[in-house]
Amino acid sequence: MDKLTGAQVSELAKALSTTVNLDDLGNFVYVATGDQLEVYWADVRQPLVSVLRELVIRLEQEGQTGNFLKAIYVNRPHRDDIRQLIVRLAPEAAAETLTNPYDLVVLDKDHRGTQPSAETLGPGLQRNIKPHLRMLDPALWVAGMNETLRRVCRIEIDGSPAGTGFLVGPQAVLTNWHVVEAAAGQNDWPMVSCRFDYARKTDGSFNEGEAVALSGTALLHHRPYAPAEMTEAPDEPSPSATELDFALLQLAGTVGAERGWLALPKRDEALGQGSPLIIAQHPHGGPVKLAIDTEAILPTPAPPDRPRLRYATNTDPGSSGSPCLSMEWQLLALHHFGDPAWGEPKFNQGVPAGLIRADIEAAGFGAAIPAA
Repeated sequence: MDKLTGAQVSELAKALSTTVNLDDLGNFVYVATGDQLEVYWADVRQPLVSVLRELVIRLEQEGQTGNFLKAIYVNRPHRDDIRQLIVRLAPEAAAETLTNPYDLVVLDKDHRGTQPSAETLGPGLQRNIKPHLRMLDPALWVAGMNETLRRVCRIEIDGSPAGTGFLVGPQAVLTNWHVVEAAAGQNDWPMVSCRFDYARKTDGSFNEGEAVALSGTALLHHRPYAPAEMTEAPDEPSPSATELDFALLQLAGTVGAERGWLALPKRDEALGQGSPLIIAQHPHGGPVKLAIDTEAILPTPAPPDRPRLRYATNTDPGSSGSPCLSMEWQLLALHHFGDPAWGEPKFNQGVPAGLIRADIEAAGFGAAIPAA
């Protein structure tokens, strides 16, 4: 790629400062270069725009700008403005592959592979058995996991765990309405808090994390669940278009400015049966955990426009309000419900994230849930 001019460096630094924080930046730099941001590339005590400007200048000197911009490009699929800027300034970065010798292949479903080409060196070893599953760069995948887990919280009422939630904006947390319904009914919002970073450490001990209170305007917007979903016949009748079982809570501080947030998509992705799905959750109110199912998506009962997604990914009590994610850490749905059948439950269920965004925007609260 051609060298950037001074004006282009400044333009890029200013634009990137709207989509990354220092944690994001450190992850992207390490993935792209193998070196730590604060050790090798820039003085992180400066304002973010200055850090980015110094970083880009150094990357230009070392010939590493393309890899760095590729890491940004693939991790900001919903920021068309950032992607267009990268294409304009460094078109090769939007087409190249990150320089990383390792790939993680996740296999799923019983698709038959394509035949190897004549040029394949080891035709017995090179078949792509399940071509609908993308290969994952492990460094990017781990970076995405760490970013995601920092945005997930345990919802607490009077200090006791009630469910799971996650950041969807600088000051906004999304969870299920049924998780906080009791507090709303008694106007006990001061008793509700969101605990981030509650996790098990590598030595087996626990990080108690950070409890964040709600603001005076605790509840920005909500939608109820379908009454049938609290019975043994959850599909009779099907939920309506406004029975989305979510609560959009406002925190007392802009926690997302540091941690980032999971962007609610503008539209819901069409997921084929058997597609993978990850759920980040606080099962039984315990430390955050991941449930990963590479054959997750199940058929959804009629009608076809039913506002629910069904999957086989495991959950437990306390998982209500968790984010359902793709293997690339994109938000797909809000988990809210499990099969009420005793003995052998057949499904878990979530509310498509695009429907939630549309409802929040229609209610006039779109500013609370900006794109990442």
